[in-house]
Amino acid sequence: MTWFPRRKFFPSQRPGTAERDEMSATDMVAANGDDIDPETWGPGQRKLLEVAARSPGVARIFVNPAIKKALCREAGADRAWLRRIRPWWGHNYHFHVRLACTPGDQGCQDQAEPPAGDGCGELAWWFTPEGRHPKSGPPGRPLRLSDLPPACAALVDAAPASGRR
Repeated sequence: MTWFPRRKFFPSQRPGTAERDEMSATDMVAANGDDIDPETWGPGQRKLLEVAARSPGVARIFVNPAIKKALCREAGADRAWLRRIRPWWGHNYHFHVRLACTPGDQGCQDQAEPPAGDGCGELAWWFTPEGRHPKSGPPGRPLRLSDLPPACAALVDAAPASGRR
């Protein structure tokens, strides 16, 4: 998970460690949820997502649907990178990056590729009443160590007991 930097933050003006540790998350989405907030969203946030989406080891990036909408509007002619940017609820303040498996890693299984195209034509549903208020299903059972792939379970099992929650 990565927080969105404030609009006035530019890569050439990197904050120091103390300043970075005190930075709070910034909501990129307008209060009505229909679009980005122009007071917080700017070219730097779009560029950050584009650079991440173009990175070869990235499988998907999850953002709020309003952010995907803004990216579709602002992307320009080279739109191939938008395929990796996927809308998902929440994600107003941050985005998630799903990494692709390292070639040759027998213990890792990639998901299927996202659908062809830039994904911009699929956005309308996210702004419908159903898309804004999804039905919650019955609670699932808690995730168990035995549910994890063996390599992940081994990492959890190897963690010091004081670090477990």
